[in-house]
Amino acid sequence: MSQLDNPSQWTTGNDAPTDKQKGFISTLASSKNVSVDPDSLNKSEASAKINELKDAPTQNADATAGQPIQDPDSWSTGDDKATGKQMGYVAVMAKKAGESVPSEMGKTDASKKIEELKGKTGM
Repeated sequence: MSQLDNPSQWTTGNDAPTDKQKGFISTLASSKNVSVDPDSLNKSEASAKINELKDAPTQNADATAGQPIQDPDSWSTGDDKATGKQMGYVAVMAKKAGESVPSEMGKTDASKKIEELKGKTGM
């Protein structure tokens, strides 16, 4: 087992959780119908909580994704092909908005489209 597999041994494990960890915990907690205060955790505990929540059954399938943690235009992988989840969100919301579903998008464009469609659909 490497040190990466054991967050409690991280040299930064007692630091505050990152904004990405806090955002991911909030999104996961919402989908699992549990209450978690990410600010009460350190980085190591946040990592363990993320793993715990990922393994828990989803209780709230209608939970929406949170706001992007960074500006999509600044993503180093923004030109990469959109993830399956992004394309799934776009497809569902585009259909609800009466728009055509794009066949391919980059990660940045998909993120922007999701935000646009959230405004149109209320999702």
